[in-house]
Amino acid sequence: MNDEAPALASSFTRAETEAGRKLFAGDWQFAWAAGSIEALPPMRGVEVAFAGRSNVGKSSLINALTGRRALARTSHTPGRTQELIFFTAPSKLTLVDMPGYGYAAAAKTKIKAWTTLIHAFLMGRANLARVYLLIDARHGLKPVDDTVLETLDKAAVN
Repeated sequence: MNDEAPALASSFTRAETEAGRKLFAGDWQFAWAAGSIEALPPMRGVEVAFAGRSNVGKSSLINALTGRRALARTSHTPGRTQELIFFTAPSKLTLVDMPGYGYAAAAKTKIKAWTTLIHAFLMGRANLARVYLLIDARHGLKPVDDTVLETLDKAAVN
C-alpha cells in the first residue's frame, strides 16, 4: 500500500468527503447502451468514463462508487461489455462503462468494432469531462494501454 494514501484521504475536509458521497449516493439507473457512434445518447450534463483493459474492474468500480451491487454488469469472462453503457443520476452526472480493450472472449471483428468505438467516443464527445484509465497493478502498463493514452493526449478530456 502507498504510504501517501492515508495522508491524501485525511486531506479532504468532512464537507468535501460528504459532497463526494452525496454525488454518488443518488438513484443511479441504466440509461443507454450504444454500440456505435450513431447510437450515442443525446449529450446531457457531465460524463465521466471508465476505460481499461478487459476485466480490469471498470464495472466493479462503477458499482462501488454508486453503492449498487449490480448496476453495471460484471463478469469473469473478458469482453462481456461490448457497448458504451451509460448510467445516470438526478445530479446530471453520467457514468460511462466502456468496453475493455486487449484480450476478449469475442470475435475479432466485434473487438475491432468496439475498439474503434472507444477511440471515436474519447475523441468526439463534447461533454466528456473525465476519463479514468484503470490499470491492473499486477501487470502494469501494456502497449495496448499506450494506444488509449495517445488518444487521450489528443482528446479534450483529462
